[in-house]
Amino acid sequence: MLINIKMMTDEAYATLQKNYKDVYKQIRNHPSDSTWLEGFLGFNPYKTKKYFIKDFELKDSENYSEVAFENGVILYETIKDLPRYIICNSKFWAWITFEKAYKQAQQAMNLVRPDLVKNFWLTSNSRRSLMLGVVSRSYFRTEISVDDSHDGDKYILTKRLVDGFRGLEMYRALVYRNIGMLKPVSLAFIQCITDANIKYGDTILRQEQLRETMKDASRIGSVMLIDDMDKEEIYDIIFKKLEKRLNDNSLAEELKNP
Repeated sequence: MLINIKMMTDEAYATLQKNYKDVYKQIRNHPSDSTWLEGFLGFNPYKTKKYFIKDFELKDSENYSEVAFENGVILYETIKDLPRYIICNSKFWAWITFEKAYKQAQQAMNLVRPDLVKNFWLTSNSRRSLMLGVVSRSYFRTEISVDDSHDGDKYILTKRLVDGFRGLEMYRALVYRNIGMLKPVSLAFIQCITDANIKYGDTILRQEQLRETMKDASRIGSVMLIDDMDKEEIYDIIFKKLEKRLNDNSLAEELKNP
């Protein structure tokens, strides 16, 4: 069944952001559904748009990590063809969060403080905020890691980003640099970190190595037309630099602790 997409109205969005402490209380008092929202506001919080998508239902689990990957794929496959100005609009994600992912948003984030509602449910339109939003990040994490050129599982790198601490740190490294949104860069980076982790073990989990590898990608962009490079070219450059750092660090440790 097809449904119209909706967006939260400017008035509703501003009201909820302003009164986020009350919103927090309402969510805690009504954890199962968001039907309280219209009564709380006193008016319809959404406006219907002309675009249609397939209706969808996300999976839920108290251990949300069990369904995080599947939900990211569901969101991606459902809305990826919408115009960019919709996908990158916080009011669209406010509708998704309250109407289509209400329970899942709570499962994905332990709402221990009122400000989490404002910072992660009602995010701003900035790229970083949308990529870190409690529900929107599921989409963007999938978007930057799906590899349509892969012969087998096109979501194999997406699974790496959803894989516990390692995946979270990789995703953050990508989010905090604009260049991480370029698909060849994100695919090369995830594959590079994955391969280095297999070869060198937990050494690669250190945050500084992730940050330095993203800096390497940024440096490529400052001296070369990285938009014209494919993921294999970018991978070769950043993997060699990462290996050199890891080997230099390993030698330094041996000299320090003979």
